[in-house]
Amino acid sequence: MKQLLAALSLILIISSCNNAPEEQPDHNIAGEWDAHLDNQGKPYLVIGRFKDNGTYDAFIDGKLVVSGKYRTVGDSIYFRDGNCDMAYEGLYKLTYYKDSVSFKMLQDTCQERIHGSNGVAMKRVKK
Repeated sequence: MKQLLAALSLILIISSCNNAPEEQPDHNIAGEWDAHLDNQGKPYLVIGRFKDNGTYDAFIDGKLVVSGKYRTVGDSIYFRDGNCDMAYEGLYKLTYYKDSVSFKMLQDTCQERIHGSNGVAMKRVKK
C-alpha cells in the first residue's frame, strides 16, 4: 500500500511540473490567412493579407482581386474596398478558433463583398 501511495504521489508531482501554460492563439487579424475553397468542384486558393496599417489585399490563385481598408473593434471588423463604395463600410463578426478565423456578415449592402466574405473561414499562415 505504501508503494502504491508513493507511486501515485510521484505521478502527481511529475504531472504538476509539466503544467506549462498552453500558448494562447493570436486573436489579431493582422497577418496572412488562407482558405482552400471550391466553386462547382474546381478548387481555388484564397489568400488574405491584413497589414498593421489597416489595409488588406485578397488574392485568388495568386491574382490580386481586391484591396481595401479595414478596422477592428472588439470581435467586429469593418471593410472598405474599391469593388464597392470606399465611403461605405461593411460590418462583419470575427470568430476565432485556435489558428483560424471566420467572418459573419452583420451589415453590408455590397453583394460582391458579402459573397466573398460571409461565412468564409480562413487559417493563419505560419510564419
